[in-house]
Amino acid sequence: MARPAKVWHRSDIGWWMITLGGEKTRLVQGPNDDHHRQLAEEKYIELRKMRRTSPEAVGSRTADVIEAFLHHSRVHFAADTHRLNKYYCQLFAEACGQVLARELKPYHIDRWIDPKVEAKDWGETTVYNARKAAGRVFSWAAERKLLPENPIVGMKNPKPRPRQRAISDTEFWKLHENAGGPLKDLLVALYLTGARPKEVRELRWDQVQEDRWVLMENKTGKKTGKPRVIYLTGPLKEITNRLRGNGHTHVFLNTEKQPWTMNALRLQVWRIKKKLGLADDVCAYLCRHGFGTRAIISGVDGQTLAELMGHTSQEMISKVYVHLADQHQHLKDAVNKINGASMPSQAAEGSTRKRAKPVNPKRPGPKPQGPNKP
Repeated sequence: MARPAKVWHRSDIGWWMITLGGEKTRLVQGPNDDHHRQLAEEKYIELRKMRRTSPEAVGSRTADVIEAFLHHSRVHFAADTHRLNKYYCQLFAEACGQVLARELKPYHIDRWIDPKVEAKDWGETTVYNARKAAGRVFSWAAERKLLPENPIVGMKNPKPRPRQRAISDTEFWKLHENAGGPLKDLLVALYLTGARPKEVRELRWDQVQEDRWVLMENKTGKKTGKPRVIYLTGPLKEITNRLRGNGHTHVFLNTEKQPWTMNALRLQVWRIKKKLGLADDVCAYLCRHGFGTRAIISGVDGQTLAELMGHTSQEMISKVYVHLADQHQHLKDAVNKINGASMPSQAAEGSTRKRAKPVNPKRPGPKPQGPNKP
């Protein structure tokens, strides 16, 4: 295995040198002493920052590996996945890009992420996604034998707590009233179908039928081999018919007549909720949670709801939607119904019991005086 590049002194010309890619490069002119060695090493660091290195090279930087991974991501991953990879990897490269890839440690990841957490710029989900992106880069590099091993393997990355509530009707209609026309349509679609935001954003006209959307490519399609069918109610049929003839392959377009991106939708909702002072956790995805919660309250059985929401089993229904929000009146009613028969009413018990009198009741009047003390 090749050794990492080191500065060395060429005495015949009096220069400190470095060999990169088989080429000898001059760094600092001066004698062979510790002071000039340090100057040469500093010059080498500056040179390395400006010089791209093959990701499989011994001296490759984190930035070189990230660049190679992003090329792979662009070719092999879905557009939304690549967009996320690119967002986090660019931040990763800015913070840790000059660290030698083989010397990267979880500490470097902490040094990138911790200031964002302290400034309250990043929450649990963003931190999780950032660590996941960094781990994905180096897992890929080790798998492709660009590196002998993943230097950050074993780095802990706790999963964020799931959103344990649904959007309330009040929150939804406040968002809706303050949204522009294109966003209004998209929000209504999310609210009435329980679809994932990605499914609505990427909906194409060739997937639209009279009373349903049929998504051949969907989150669970590879596992089930079935299309995802989303049924439409009257208001959503009207919106779909109104949007026909928009001149685009996609159904829902923004004000620029382009399909919504994940980030554009997120920012639009974020601006409205900040303007109105809504809860920090309000986001487009809560509309899906709202649909699931309303279905449970209305008595829809778990198997039917799982199919409506595109789940492969009832596990998510039981784990998430049954426990979402504070709208579980049907569960409270069930508890009252169960316990009502075993709890006798006051009428059945007779008149209200009076408080028992003490054994030695106190008599009114002044306390008796004891003998005077001498």
